[in-house]
Amino acid sequence: MLFEVNLPSLSPTMEEGKIVKWIKKEKEQILSGEVLFEVETDKATMEYESPEDGYVAKIMTLEGETANINQLVAIISDDLNFTEEDLQNFIFEKDSSKKSNSENINIIDKAIPEDSIERETINNSNIQITPLAFKYVKNNNINLDDISPQMRRIHISDLTSTPSSEDINKDKIFISPFAKKVASEKSLEIKNIKGSGPLSRIIIRDVLNEESSEDIPKINKLRQAIAKATIFSKQNIPHFYLNSKVNMNNVLNFRKTEKQKGNKFSFNAILMQAIAKSFKNFHQANCTYKDNGEFIIHEDINIGIAVDTDKGLKMPVIKKINHDDLDEINTNLMNIINLARDNKISPSDLSGGVISISNLGSFNIRSFDAIILPGQTFILAVGQIFEDVYVNKGKIEIANFVNLTLSCDHRAVDGVLASQFFSNIVLNLEKINNEQ
Repeated sequence: MLFEVNLPSLSPTMEEGKIVKWIKKEKEQILSGEVLFEVETDKATMEYESPEDGYVAKIMTLEGETANINQLVAIISDDLNFTEEDLQNFIFEKDSSKKSNSENINIIDKAIPEDSIERETINNSNIQITPLAFKYVKNNNINLDDISPQMRRIHISDLTSTPSSEDINKDKIFISPFAKKVASEKSLEIKNIKGSGPLSRIIIRDVLNEESSEDIPKINKLRQAIAKATIFSKQNIPHFYLNSKVNMNNVLNFRKTEKQKGNKFSFNAILMQAIAKSFKNFHQANCTYKDNGEFIIHEDINIGIAVDTDKGLKMPVIKKINHDDLDEINTNLMNIINLARDNKISPSDLSGGVISISNLGSFNIRSFDAIILPGQTFILAVGQIFEDVYVNKGKIEIANFVNLTLSCDHRAVDGVLASQFFSNIVLNLEKINNEQ
């Protein structure tokens, strides 16, 4: 018996996923619960476990290729006694069932006697097309003016026909003759075109769409998800902002002293420790406001951190920072950053935070206002450390400073509580040598 493996929806915003790696190869045995492949979603790279015991009979989506939700990506067999004919019949059966209610035109010109088909010309008198193909062109908004006129009469089979079993067995790229010619004329790489015809066959519509989008930069799904989240946040969360210029001399001296001891503490880890201490002093600030009007005060202290990766910005959350152990905070922070940059972060690692840190100091940014993540209450914007003069007991001195800006959700906290919480973070930073 053959079983289909369709790409599941692994996040609420996921529409498609890219197969990163096949853990199991064709003809290899797999048990239910074993990892079959790794897939990159709009949020993270995740492992997919096999739903069945058996053997990997056919891999439908190769590594590096993208599949839509519920698209057939693999076939599993309960034994190795399957044939290519079994596989193709299974594929055709699944494809036919999915298309049974579609409005796509699947009629082949050969079903209509040639002598009963009148020739029809489109715009340029050199391009002739059958009535059925002409109907398909109109229904799918295909502009044939862009196509070279040195072409034979266009049939519906040129636009939509299903690959033959002979072609399938040869592992070829499926493309209609008409689409292939147009792609060649326009110097388009066929291997880069995603087919929308039967069995993912490339048809003329795909070629024309590829040309129109060729020069448009593609925005990855993570960037799209971030865009949706920020729009939602700005439209639905009433932000207010608190800012402070913090003396960092003690922090820098502390890091230098600890480094001499062999301890390398990141500035972000020190910030997390300061935030965790403030949450303990102002427990009411460790809260979130839900869109249904529910107000929740949390026991655990969960802090997110903005991480720049090759796939875009990610916001993993370090959970249960309840005991102020700087060494442990620093270790957990480095681990979660490495997981994020290796695209091995899990969806649970991206949720549950009350506050996040966005540090742009390495980009020479002095100060900025950050947008609160949906589901959180605060985000702390951190600028670069810089030297500046200040007055200390009537004397002008030079010190190192950093600008901190706390964005707050006014639904969850008022100005007094937020100010007390923020001021305590500043105090924890400036007095770090006295409290360690």
